[in-house]
Amino acid sequence: MPKVPSKELPRSRSINVHLGAELKTQWTAYCEQMGKTPGAALKEAIEQQLRKVSGEPKPKVYQQVGEDLGREPKVRAEILLTTSEKAAIAERAALERCSQRRWIVDTVRAALTHEPQFSMGEIEALGESNYQLLAMGRSLNQMVRHLHENSKDDLTVPDIKALSRLIDKHTKVVSRAIRASLERWRIE
Repeated sequence: MPKVPSKELPRSRSINVHLGAELKTQWTAYCEQMGKTPGAALKEAIEQQLRKVSGEPKPKVYQQVGEDLGREPKVRAEILLTTSEKAAIAERAALERCSQRRWIVDTVRAALTHEPQFSMGEIEALGESNYQLLAMGRSLNQMVRHLHENSKDDLTVPDIKALSRLIDKHTKVVSRAIRASLERWRIE
């Protein structure tokens, strides 16, 4: 990053920025949601931008590379939490219908891999989605058989087969996401 000659540096350590009424309202609301003051959030944003251009190494994003199947030994990691942090984890785990240990592991895994770790409710919804899509796929296969027998209909066999392939592809993606969330994976 180019250095500003020292004679041009302002003596004040603050910056005044005119945002206009609408942008200031949006910024203030955003900062309130984030639990930060507008000044602290702006300072954080500036620091983040400067880190991007400075060439600082970015944290590695890990990938789930294979199902663990219990071969990789588990190691104990002890953490100390405040009473309020422990209570918040207990509350969150109860809402997501999982153990506190599971919630902590999912949170760590999500932070390391940047991949979603689904709650039990989300897993159930995705499972239901796959169930419905598979039922549609079976209906499409029956339609294809019917079209082969009576080729007078407007529907074409290639169109239905293409739709069936899309449904199959979606169910595989959803199934993989569910498995990645439910099972322990080796990460690299």
